[in-house]
Amino acid sequence: MGMVVREWLESSPWGARAAAGAAPVGVSPAEAAPTPGTADQGLDVRCGTVLVAAGVLVEACSRFFDPVVLAQLDAALAYELAAQARSTAEDAVAELDRGVREGRSAESLAEFAQYSSGVGAAARKAGSLSDQAASVLLALRGSGPVNGPVKGPGGAGAEVCGADVSGAALIEIIGRLEETKNAVAAVQAQAQALFVGQQRLAQAKAGMPRNAIGRGIAAQVGLSRHESPHRGRQLCELAHVLVRELPHTMNAFVEGKLSEYRAGIIARETVFLQLEDRLRVDQLIAADGDALARMGTRELTAATRSAAYALDPQVFVKRHEMAVGERHLSLRPAADGMTFLTALIPLRQGVRILATLTKVAESAKASGDERGKGQLMADALIHRLTEHAPCDAGAGGVGDHRGVSAGGTGTMEATGLQAASPLGGAATGTLCTTVDEANISLELVMTDRVLFGSANDPAVLAGYDPIPAPLARSMVLGGDGAGFSPRVWLKRLFTHPDSNALISMDSKGRLFPEGMKEFLRLQDQRCQTPYCDAPIREYDHVKAYAAGGLTSIDNGQGLCTACNQAKEAPGWAFERNTVPGGGLVSTGTITPTGHRYISTAPPLPGPSRGKPSRRANRRC
Repeated sequence: MGMVVREWLESSPWGARAAAGAAPVGVSPAEAAPTPGTADQGLDVRCGTVLVAAGVLVEACSRFFDPVVLAQLDAALAYELAAQARSTAEDAVAELDRGVREGRSAESLAEFAQYSSGVGAAARKAGSLSDQAASVLLALRGSGPVNGPVKGPGGAGAEVCGADVSGAALIEIIGRLEETKNAVAAVQAQAQALFVGQQRLAQAKAGMPRNAIGRGIAAQVGLSRHESPHRGRQLCELAHVLVRELPHTMNAFVEGKLSEYRAGIIARETVFLQLEDRLRVDQLIAADGDALARMGTRELTAATRSAAYALDPQVFVKRHEMAVGERHLSLRPAADGMTFLTALIPLRQGVRILATLTKVAESAKASGDERGKGQLMADALIHRLTEHAPCDAGAGGVGDHRGVSAGGTGTMEATGLQAASPLGGAATGTLCTTVDEANISLELVMTDRVLFGSANDPAVLAGYDPIPAPLARSMVLGGDGAGFSPRVWLKRLFTHPDSNALISMDSKGRLFPEGMKEFLRLQDQRCQTPYCDAPIREYDHVKAYAAGGLTSIDNGQGLCTACNQAKEAPGWAFERNTVPGGGLVSTGTITPTGHRYISTAPPLPGPSRGKPSRRANRRC
């Protein structure tokens, strides 16, 4: 465990005040003076001061915005644009009249007439938009004269005003609030570092083994910030590094010159350095807070990385070697039945792939293909990965697929793209990969009305998101656009007719049987810790088995590995019940600080009364 860097204490605002014997802002010296035997009373006073200030700030900000002012600005803008359009239309009519009087050619007059008609239509549309803006303003009761009359609906006269708002003042507010937000985030990071230290001490006093100290602490931070436990760990690690190892970065953070994200860049780019080198990079990059504030994000990343490279280049060679070993492919859902296919691969191969796809797309465009460049690149990728001729190039290196053609070895530098279909024609030989096509099990939950009828209740693809009924039917039954017709095993799940909740089952064993695990996985779908969307990896008792909890559906929950380990720390408690009126299962999580969080299992397909949203996380 690292120690707090002394430079931070001496140069931070709180440290300077402490050295000078000054009280925090808004706190009298008498209030701030510690009482003998209560060394942490000063911290308590500061905590109270911050909480009061935060409340005042939130209250002031909640009263800042007035929709009437925005409606006034919209109406004034619409009035100004309508006036300009009317003026342009009047000038066009006058020009047309002048042309008639001057006896200009019929072709010239026809062009003037067409232009006059166009600007007249634009003027009428602008007037209509002005009327709509005036109607909104009148509905909000924010009318008042300033710019001139604007006719309301039906021609009724009304006068609206553009609010007397200073753009300079708004920019000042935006900038100062950004600094304030950054400074508040810095205090939040400091509080996280203090909380981690306090909780580790409390766990040690409670007798936790040394290697178990720290469990559940980051999860509490994540819950408090409405983030997943994984994100809570990241935030705690960032706070640890900033407070203990990057004093100049922390000072800039406290002064509001650096955001949490940009402070994280400095921490991330120096993570493999020794403490001495990290401090040198911190001084080089962040000692001048004003210069740091003027740096762009990419500039900051490059500067930090360059400074780190200069100090210890070998560590980054090892870092790159480690990163190459972590290459992988992932798939995550997108809207409208699409997905994001993401590949983490070395830079060289990534650039080559992009260049190849760009070349194919540009070639197709030059040949008259009407698809967009992005569409062509995506279609080329699909074609290369699904219809590419077999080859055996690249054996033994990054990107090695060891594919061998049916007729022998050889490399096929195919660049063709089937224009008629994104997938191109039929494949020849074997697929260009040595990874055999696996037997894939998709846990798709839908109603019988969707599968055998024409109902449109969304189905649920476990671990994914709800999907449209036609797509679910297509995945099970095959058909146009399905792409495959797998062997389908149907398993019936019975739900309550009113609440739509799965009917529970029971077991007297300590370990959950496979059938019950499957039931919980289909019921909970994701880790039941609030704000954690990680896949379910483990199954545990809500009420501990040692405390008399049954191995039952009612007393079971699906958790990710990290959350299941976190709940073993002292002070955590859980309870399981049903949502009032809805019948769906909810899990209450009580942290060691006494805060309660409730996570509700997502609803299953089919109609039900009082069905809540997918995951209703609430803090009590």
